[in-house]
Amino acid sequence: MDSCPICGTHRMVSPSGRKDSPVLIIGDYPGDVEIKKGVSMVGPMGNVLKTELAFLGIDLRRCRLTNLWLHAPNKQNECLEFGIRQAILEAKGKKAILLLGSECTKYFCDKSVRCVCGLQVISPYLSAPIIYACLNPVVVFKHGGGGVGEVRLALKKFSKALKGIL
Repeated sequence: MDSCPICGTHRMVSPSGRKDSPVLIIGDYPGDVEIKKGVSMVGPMGNVLKTELAFLGIDLRRCRLTNLWLHAPNKQNECLEFGIRQAILEAKGKKAILLLGSECTKYFCDKSVRCVCGLQVISPYLSAPIIYACLNPVVVFKHGGGGVGEVRLALKKFSKALKGIL
């Protein structure tokens, strides 16, 4: 597993999934499990996402996955900027993008994820015709599961927008 080319101290979690997928899912940052395994979205958040998408008929393995931060967040803005550039490169040519979490939605759309969760959004940085925002699915583990309904509704709307794409 590679270290960050900027700070040299953090283990990188490179994008994963099918490179040729028309769908890109961008999260905020990898969790401990993702960092340990070196694979995006395989920890608790990824398990919730996989389960919820499977319920809607979408196999997460058919999507491309990445994060805004490619390692645990730190105080070096250059590391974040590197991750952002990588996410923008990953987004080129995609037909649909799902933004998961507050940092990701704030950066790409300049909106609070709570204000646009489940809505199609516009980003000056991403050219996909379909871009949706969603709360980070990890909210199901916080505050007694509050937010699970919002996550489900957002993913349901995103899955309807994917008809004919996946």
